[in-house]
Amino acid sequence: MKKTPFLFIISFLYFLLSGCGQVEPDTINNGIRPVKMSTSESQQTIDQDEANKAKNILLKKDQVKLVRSVQSKDLLIAAVELEHWNTFKSKILTKEMKKTLEKEINIKNVEVTTDHKIFIELEKLEEKIINHDISKKKLDKELQQINQLMKEQT
Repeated sequence: MKKTPFLFIISFLYFLLSGCGQVEPDTINNGIRPVKMSTSESQQTIDQDEANKAKNILLKKDQVKLVRSVQSKDLLIAAVELEHWNTFKSKILTKEMKKTLEKEINIKNVEVTTDHKIFIELEKLEEKIINHDISKKKLDKELQQINQLMKEQT
C-alpha cells in the first residue's frame, strides 16, 4: 500500500521534468528568420528629415500632445493632437504652427491640421514608410489625396 503514493509522486515528477526540458523553436534553427521579400521599387529609402524636424519643432510647444508628419518632394503635412483645453483655440494655434514651420522648413507647401482623421491617415503613412511598404510615387499620390481631403473639409 505504501508503494502506490510513492510511485504516483515519482511518475508525476518524471512527467513534470520531462515536459520542462523541451527545446525552444528559436534554438532549433539557430536564429535564422525568414526575410520579408519586397519589390525593388519599395526598397528605396524615403527621406523624412524635414518631417522629423517639423515634429521636433511642434512638440516643443506646450499646447501639443502628439504630432504626425509626412513629407513628399514639395508638400509637408503635419497633424497635431492638442492638449484638451487648447482645442478651443485650434484655428489660431494651427495658423501659428504653420507660420513657424514655413519659416523653419525648406518645403514649398506646408499644411498643419488638428483633424483626427488626417492624424490617423498620416500615422498609417508613417508606418508604411518605416516598413518600406510604399514607393515615392505612391507616397506623393497619397499625400495629395490627404491634402485634397483637408481642403474639402474646410
